[in-house]
Amino acid sequence: MDPQKQKQMVSQLFDSTAKSQEELDKMTPEERREYLRGRLKQKMFFNGVSRQSSQQKKKMQDKIEEASKKSEEETEATPTISKIAEKNKKKKERKRAAMAAAKAAEQAIEDDNDDVVIVKRESESDYESDDN
Repeated sequence: MDPQKQKQMVSQLFDSTAKSQEELDKMTPEERREYLRGRLKQKMFFNGVSRQSSQQKKKMQDKIEEASKKSEEETEATPTISKIAEKNKKKKERKRAAMAAAKAAEQAIEDDNDDVVIVKRESESDYESDDN
């Protein structure tokens, strides 16, 4: 509920329960004191409740802000995870491509039955490093 509307409703309730000046004049001094004491307690209670509700709202807003900060931190951490996942996917694709190439080479050898020798090169040979 909007704080202004809440204050209006409380003040209307407070005003509607108030006694008129004529009624106050008819009361004895002791009754009047008790009535005014009750009204003061009522007013203090309403003020206390509104203060408590505003404090609760502040606490809730703080909790919401903390939760949003945590979610922002988690989203910042997520891209690094996705980068790692992308690297892993690339590695798997390279392995699959190498396996497919090896299978294709084996099939080519089986199909041709020639004396073609396919050499896999994983690193530079000694002769190639001498050129540098």
